Amino acid sequence: MNKKIGFRLIFMLIIVLVLLLMTCLQASAFTYFVETLNNTITKEESAFFKLIIKNPAGYEDFFTVSTRDIDWLLDVEPAVGLIPPESEAKYIIELKPKLIVEEGKTYFIPIKIKSEKTGFHFEETQKFAVYVVPSYLLNRTYAPTVTTIVYMDKKIDPREKVSVRLNLRNRNPRDLEDLKVIINGEIFYKEYTTHLLPLEDKTNEILFEVDPLVEPGTRKVTVTLFFEDKRIAESSVEYEIIGYINMQKTYTRKSVLFRTEESYTLYNNGNQEGTAEKKFSINFFKRLFTKFSPDPVKEEGIDGKTYYVIREDLFPEESLKIFIITDYRLLVLIIILIILTTILYYALRSPIIIVKSAEPLGKTKEGVSEVKVRIYLKNRARRPIHNLRVTDSVPSIAEIEKKAHLGSMEPISIGKSKRGTVARWELDVLESYEERIITYKIKSKLKLIGGIRLPSAKARFDTKKGKERTIYSKGINLVHRE
Repeated sequence: MNKKIGFRLIFMLIIVLVLLLMTCLQASAFTYFVETLNNTITKEESAFFKLIIKNPAGYEDFFTVSTRDIDWLLDVEPAVGLIPPESEAKYIIELKPKLIVEEGKTYFIPIKIKSEKTGFHFEETQKFAVYVVPSYLLNRTYAPTVTTIVYMDKKIDPREKVSVRLNLRNRNPRDLEDLKVIINGEIFYKEYTTHLLPLEDKTNEILFEVDPLVEPGTRKVTVTLFFEDKRIAESSVEYEIIGYINMQKTYTRKSVLFRTEESYTLYNNGNQEGTAEKKFSINFFKRLFTKFSPDPVKEEGIDGKTYYVIREDLFPEESLKIFIITDYRLLVLIIILIILTTILYYALRSPIIIVKSAEPLGKTKEGVSEVKVRIYLKNRARRPIHNLRVTDSVPSIAEIEKKAHLGSMEPISIGKSKRGTVARWELDVLESYEERIITYKIKSKLKLIGGIRLPSAKARFDTKKGKERTIYSKGINLVHRE
């Protein structure tokens, strides 16, 4: 087992060393250049090419030129050999066909150029092209005739690269150098020159990037060929730019003190008109405090729920901005005012409740002659009330009966005033939540036919801070009805 592992390690090290060696050799690889001198010949003639070999290394190197095509004879002048470091050498390559070579064809002769010192080599198969023609055609001048075929998809998505494959076929044994090609697809354009060998068939693929927002529709791509400033061929095909809708959405949200501002932007990044739509599901309570711009339409969804929908048609590169403001500030302000009012009410309300009521007695057809009056007192505070003084008065038309009433406080004094009779009661203390009722009767000097109005009762007491406070009950309108 250990021997196998060791063998594998050695094998891997050898591969790594070979790769490193190849990398070093390629780093010092030579370069070459080929120029065609004469490549249209008869079977009895030779084709000539100029070969320039550049040695970039820091040492001299020996180079050889050969071919593996047995149907051609290769000769190099001067004979290849040593090239000094960082120098170049020029050679004339002669290629002569053997008798078995057929006329009327183009031949690509594989030429191998090798560095003997490094072992690195190139095999060129395209630049050494030879056209063997019959002798009676050698001096004939052919009109440039090229067949053009354009291949591309019938439907084009402008978001992707457009592939145009161009097939050029030289129909005559004439070398067409500097052949000008113009591709005009209305939304893309390219102009370039190429070299078309005699009877050569060449296909190129060209990728174009187009504006993704180009308007959809049918267009035409036209390929035109010019040789020696003359148009020699033209071909065209139609294609269709497909339409698409790409609605993009951005969203922002900002909240400050119970107010939320939301913003939606719907952008048509497509190349045709489309409908921008945004649905909102909002409960009834939130809807009371929410405003939309623009105004939404209320619709029922397929799920049975109610939605607020904003919908608008957008052309390419148009946008729809939606603003939503949910403002609870008024609600919060009302709640705060209610809370403050409640707090102030409980903080400022009187701890004493005083209610005055009256009940007519001795009621006859002639009127009322006697009235029973009750004054209800209650301490609704959690602390006792000290030094409570109650004052009540009756009009001059009546007077207070001085007879004691069972269970009722007796007035400490009953006196006369300009407005009538005044009675006073005093309590040293009224305990927390304690209730008291003061009852007395009044008699009228005359029969009260229309009734009588009894003024408000008054209660005075000392506050916690020692200040005197006064409260009043409501007055009473006692009306006599037969």
